[in-house]
Amino acid sequence: MEACEVCGYEWDAVTAAEIPGRLRRGADGFGAVLAGDPANFAVRPDPNTWSIALYCSHTRDVMLNLRDRIVCGLAEDNPTPKAMFSDVRIDNGVYAADTSERLQVELDVAAGLLARLVEALDDTQLSRPIFYPWPRPETRTLLWVASQALHEVEHHLADAERLAARG
Repeated sequence: MEACEVCGYEWDAVTAAEIPGRLRRGADGFGAVLAGDPANFAVRPDPNTWSIALYCSHTRDVMLNLRDRIVCGLAEDNPTPKAMFSDVRIDNGVYAADTSERLQVELDVAAGLLARLVEALDDTQLSRPIFYPWPRPETRTLLWVASQALHEVEHHLADAERLAARG
């Protein structure tokens, strides 16, 4: 079974039924991190590590982007969605105006929208194919894309919690 080398997440071990609740709990977890000490909110501990703000902004955008990819997969046969361009977003200051208050609301909204979409789909819809470029280019299912969104939420929540614990 395919697993994340960093956190051990196994995409195929997650069922469609558990994704919505875990997405919502992940958003709640980010809310707890964002409600903590704001001193290190925007601080990158080193050039290779994002700040809490960047992890939260990225995770919000991942949920919105992957939700749209799922919709594309419902409309088209085996589509190849555009990249998210995470570095472009960071390098061009797209996240510069994100505040902890805004992010709390937007993470909840993004998780809720994605969760409702997953809840609305049946097994036939979730088994539709979509080309996905990561971690290696291959055709996946829409269920895998939903599971990937959950992986991003839980993986980056752990990143943000580690940074918050550093103080």
